[in-house]
Amino acid sequence: SGEATALHSFLTFPFSSDEVYQQGLADLLAHGAMSGKTDVEKAETILRTQLFYFNRMAGQNLTIEDVRSYQNTVNSQNITVTTDLSPLSSNSGTGEARLLTFAELTMLIKQGKTDDIPNNKFIPETLNDAPPSASIALVRKKPWEIDNQ
Repeated sequence: SGEATALHSFLTFPFSSDEVYQQGLADLLAHGAMSGKTDVEKAETILRTQLFYFNRMAGQNLTIEDVRSYQNTVNSQNITVTTDLSPLSSNSGTGEARLLTFAELTMLIKQGKTDDIPNNKFIPETLNDAPPSASIALVRKKPWEIDNQ
């Protein structure tokens, strides 16, 4: 049926590699949506965010009860379908710095982990010890000196 296809699409959706979803999840995490929750409550929250995002992207109207009943049916048939509940995807060993979201950046700054920010340069808080250079610009003429020429 169409609902079963939609549910299978939801359960196999690549949430960990979807940049828009990951950015939204990072914003939620930065605002403390998971603080003080148990692992079960965290998994529930992540499942709800995935369901909301999938419904918006695919134009579906799946509910959390639909997903649970489908998972129970699939589990009773001994077919393994796993959902991706990883909160943040990391670079898969490519070695290049990934683009941080604004929420991740502010979280790193608040935690004082500025060394973890890519392309962040250390600027010392001292003045330049070198002597000032001599000016090579011509002196600007006054308005009455320009008229005389």
